[in-house]
Amino acid sequence: MITFAVQKQVEAYWNAKPCDSEFTAIQGLTPEFFSAVEAERYRLQWHIPRLLDQFSWVGKRVLEIGTGVGTDARALIRRGASYTGINIDAGSTATTSAALETFGLSGQVLQADATRMRFPDASFDFVYSFGVLHHIPDVQAAMREIRRVLKPGGEVLAMVYNRRSINYAVEIRLLRKLAMQLLRFPGCVDLLARVGFPRDKLERHRALAQSASRMSDEEWLARNTDGPDNPYSNVYDEEETAVLFAGFDVIGQQVFYFNYEHWGPVGRALPRSVIEALGRRWGWHRIVHARKL
Repeated sequence: MITFAVQKQVEAYWNAKPCDSEFTAIQGLTPEFFSAVEAERYRLQWHIPRLLDQFSWVGKRVLEIGTGVGTDARALIRRGASYTGINIDAGSTATTSAALETFGLSGQVLQADATRMRFPDASFDFVYSFGVLHHIPDVQAAMREIRRVLKPGGEVLAMVYNRRSINYAVEIRLLRKLAMQLLRFPGCVDLLARVGFPRDKLERHRALAQSASRMSDEEWLARNTDGPDNPYSNVYDEEETAVLFAGFDVIGQQVFYFNYEHWGPVGRALPRSVIEALGRRWGWHRIVHARKL
């Protein structure tokens, strides 16, 4: 099965590098490591804490699908959630478990497949999944499971990558394809690295471009979202997100997050008000809030 094979690649990829672990050079699962990741995550993605503050978590049984290194898990628990987190991979599971233990927080973290969860029906009041659904090849199976494990009237807060974003429409579909051609020229990697682009990713993109005769649109998208070796990603516009959440009452969709750092010195020169306005209009993060019918 192609979907199963891709899912195993997804598992291996995130097992080797749990989401956001690249945000710091600190080694080891120490308080300093987790605090540094949290500071960087919320510096760039300031909208996450604000979104969490819009909901009452106290006493709610919350399931997080895809926990990364446990940054949002800690935020949810500190806001009063009775927390369970799952990951397809062992690495993220172990890292998040270590984060909760390090900070003395209660909750359980399990390695489990979101498309085949073992929780009883109607187990949770709330499902939270930030930046994970678009990495699940059989996402419809995951949506059926989310609906099953939610109580009647239970809520979902999820982030998926936004098709109608600057990151997708301008960067991924246009500028990065141009940059890929430029990477073939001597000295281009050095030049781009000097203006702030990560050298290791540039070198890896160049190596992949030289080894592949032609990338499909799906491969190009995956390799330009969460790293050049990322095996699978998807993007959703408003209508596609509504279809994804068929069977739920979609209460609202919002977009956030223009990553100005992708634009080098030009992006760093932009005022904060402009960065926030661009994010709210053409941001990379499409946030959906829905309720089980």
